[in-house]
Amino acid sequence: TFQRCLRIGFGTLNDKEKIQVYSGDMFGESRATGFEHALVDVKLIAPTVPSKVIALWNNCMALAAKLDLPTPLAPLYFLKSPTHTWNPGKQICAPEGEHKIVFEGELGVVIGKTCKAVSETDAERCVFDYTCANDVTAANILNADPTFAQWVQATSFDTFCPLGPTIASGLDAAS
Repeated sequence: TFQRCLRIGFGTLNDKEKIQVYSGDMFGESRATGFEHALVDVKLIAPTVPSKVIALWNNCMALAAKLDLPTPLAPLYFLKSPTHTWNPGKQICAPEGEHKIVFEGELGVVIGKTCKAVSETDAERCVFDYTCANDVTAANILNADPTFAQWVQATSFDTFCPLGPTIASGLDAAS
């Protein structure tokens, strides 16, 4: 997704540093317009505006081992609001006060269709493609209250989820 002048568009990036512009719905019916823009003439913005960001907490078992945490029986998730997504290359805005800001590069899975109660076998058919995500956390807020971990508060400041700069196709997420 790109911005040129005041217009936002989407397309495919070719090996000649040009964006082939498309019209329609990126996740549905779309077609090439025949127009191209040089990459240097546009500003890349977050490649999608998600309805929500679902983050998997325990995807790094090395961190759980380092923190001497047991392996959970089921995956542990938390949510980020779409207002937390941010454009690539833009400065992240830390909350007021002193905070230990932690950055974690993540593989962002872009779901391209509405899905619910999808089997593990069918889940891959819902994946549009992949992007880079930066899961930012104000770590000192996380356990400030010993009775309840503050995952939402610590990870949910505006700008705390930069995405992009592009959605990559043809990746094998299993490797």
